[in-house]
Amino acid sequence: MKNGRSRITLVLYLMLVGLCLNAVDASDRDKHISFVGGMGIPIGGLNEWYNLTPSIGIQTAYYRTPESKVVFSFHFQKFIDGSIKDKTFQWMIDYEQYNSPKADAFMIWNDFIVKFQKTLPHLTFSVSGKTFSTFSSLGFGFYNYTHHVSGLIYPGQPKAPLDEDFLMDPISDRRVAWGACAGIGTELPISELLKVSVLLEYNSAIGFIRAFEDWGLYEVAPLQFLNLGIGVAYLY
Repeated sequence: MKNGRSRITLVLYLMLVGLCLNAVDASDRDKHISFVGGMGIPIGGLNEWYNLTPSIGIQTAYYRTPESKVVFSFHFQKFIDGSIKDKTFQWMIDYEQYNSPKADAFMIWNDFIVKFQKTLPHLTFSVSGKTFSTFSSLGFGFYNYTHHVSGLIYPGQPKAPLDEDFLMDPISDRRVAWGACAGIGTELPISELLKVSVLLEYNSAIGFIRAFEDWGLYEVAPLQFLNLGIGVAYLY
């Protein structure tokens, strides 16, 4: 069953890339490759689990017209220090709160997104003689994530004293989810071959984090986060 889903996902992915490539003008066109660094900012319930984290990415773009382009984007980020490390559970035998000293949680993300980016001429502005162009983007693709939780004391122990070495089995959920993103940004040419850009992007993936209700953490679905990044693009 998993292999079947993987094959379907691969076929859909190839179809998506093919459609986007077909949308690009087949004549000679400008291209660029850019490297992006920034922060991943969890929202929509994911922020109950994690705080912001560094993110890195690489993008390549094909210009359909001077004002629009198709962008192929890959990002990586890892949320660490999950809040469950500091949370307690109430043991129903003595109704005391207990922390799990060995608790650990992290979440690894990588994604491949195809985006359509459009310059917004009416939002162009100048600062100190430098002209900044504003753009919007909309994208679709795949978000691959792994969520790992370990070291939690088993809260269903039936008699005292609580055995703090009796731990729940580690849980590791790995999934590939469809998702979409939308963003707005600005870019500044600094030479004929280089551009600098700033982008704020909203991401939503059709996935979930399972609940740990004994620790006051509930299921999160869909998974949402922002990316705030600064990129340097080389035109070729």
